[in-house]
Amino acid sequence: MLIELSYPLSEDSPVYPGSPAERFRAINRISNGDDCNTTVIEHYIHAGTHVDAPFHFSATGKTIDLLPIEDFCYERVALVDCPLEKSGLVSRNQIKNCPDAENAEILFLDTGYASRRGKKKEYCDDFPALSEEAALFIRTELLNVKAVAIDSLSIESAVLGAVNGFSVHRTLLDPGVSEARPVIIFEDVNIELLRGKNVLRVYAFPLRLKGVDGSPVNIVAEVQV
Repeated sequence: MLIELSYPLSEDSPVYPGSPAERFRAINRISNGDDCNTTVIEHYIHAGTHVDAPFHFSATGKTIDLLPIEDFCYERVALVDCPLEKSGLVSRNQIKNCPDAENAEILFLDTGYASRRGKKKEYCDDFPALSEEAALFIRTELLNVKAVAIDSLSIESAVLGAVNGFSVHRTLLDPGVSEARPVIIFEDVNIELLRGKNVLRVYAFPLRLKGVDGSPVNIVAEVQV
C-alpha cells in the first residue's frame, strides 16, 4: 500500500513568514473556447512539501540536480515521536531515545503539528523546529541518516533562525561543517499518516531543477497492509 506524505500545492498553501505566495495563472481554458487547458505556476521553491539541497545554505553545496538519486530512496525509516507545542525544539535525547534512529536512512520528526495545518495562521506562527544540538547529533553521529523530515514549515525556528545564522540548516547541509555527508531536509510533510504503520520504504523524488537550491517533492511511503 502506498501513502502520499506530501500536501497538494495551491494558492492557499501556507508559506514560511515573509515568503511569496503561490500563484496559478490560467493561459488557456476550454471553458473560454480554447482547444485545451494550460496553466503557468509561480512557485517558491521552499513552499509546500519540498526538499532542501545543500546549496540552499552553502555556496559549495550540491544543487538539487547533482544529488544522486539514491539519496531519495530509504529502506530504513525511523518515526521519532517528539510532540511539541508552538516554538518547541526537538532535542538530541528525543532522537537518541528513538530505537530505530541509529540504523535509519531517514528520520521523520513527528511533532504533531501536522494537525494544525488547516489553521493557516496558527500553523505559520512560531512552529516547532529542530534544535542545533540535535542537528549536530544527526550529522556527526547518526551516520546512516541521509535525510530528515519535519511536519512544520521549516526545520529551523522562525524566531531563532536569523539570530543564530540559520545554524540548524547549516549544520545539516553545509559540506564544510563536518566530514560526514550532508543531510538533506524535507519540510512541511504530513508525517502523522505514518503513525502505527509498518513502513517498508520511502521514495521522495525531486524535480531535477538545474542549479537550484531545492525542489517540490512528492514523498511516498510503502507500508505493509
